[in-house]
Amino acid sequence: MATTNPLEWSDDDEGYENEQPFMWLEGDSLAPPCQSDYDIVQAIVDFAGVQPTDVVFDLGCGDGRICIGAARQHGCRAVGIEIEAPLIAKFEQSIAKYGLADLVSVLHADLMEADLSSATVIVTYLLPEALTLLAPKLEAALARGARIVSNTWGVPGLVPTARADVGQYQNVPLYLYSSS
Repeated sequence: MATTNPLEWSDDDEGYENEQPFMWLEGDSLAPPCQSDYDIVQAIVDFAGVQPTDVVFDLGCGDGRICIGAARQHGCRAVGIEIEAPLIAKFEQSIAKYGLADLVSVLHADLMEADLSSATVIVTYLLPEALTLLAPKLEAALARGARIVSNTWGVPGLVPTARADVGQYQNVPLYLYSSS
C-alpha cells in the first residue's frame, strides 16, 4: 500500500509512552489502551481514503494519533472518542501542539452512547466483543455511506470490501467496510 503524503512526527511523538500505567481488566472497557504505531496510523489513513471533506471518528482514540494524523495530512475534521482521562489529556496536548483546535476534537464518552451520525470515516481498534456490541451502530453508519476501517479484527456480521496487511512485517490486518 503506497502512502500519498507521509506524515512526519516529531521525536516527542515517537518517544511517547503512556505517562501513567493503565490497569486493564477484561470486561471493564471495550479494549485495553494500545496505541497503533505511526506507520500503522499512516496505513489506516491511506486505506480509508481520507479526503479533506471527511469527518473521521476514531472510536477509543487513545492519545489521538489517528485523528491528528488525518487532520494534519488531509485537513479534514476529526473526532476522537475516549473514556480514559489521561489519554484525553495527551490528545488535547497534541491538538494544541499541532494547532488543530479548529479541526480536531475529543469527546470523553462511552462509545455505546456516542452519536456517530456525522462521521464519514470511522476507525476502530477494539476487541471482537466490543465490535459485536457496536455492530448495529456501525451498520447504521454504513447505511448512511460512511466508510469503516477496523484494525486487527473484523466486525462480526459485516463483510469487508477490502483487506490490507500492513506494518513492518505486514502482520496487522486492516478491514475496510463501505457501502459502495
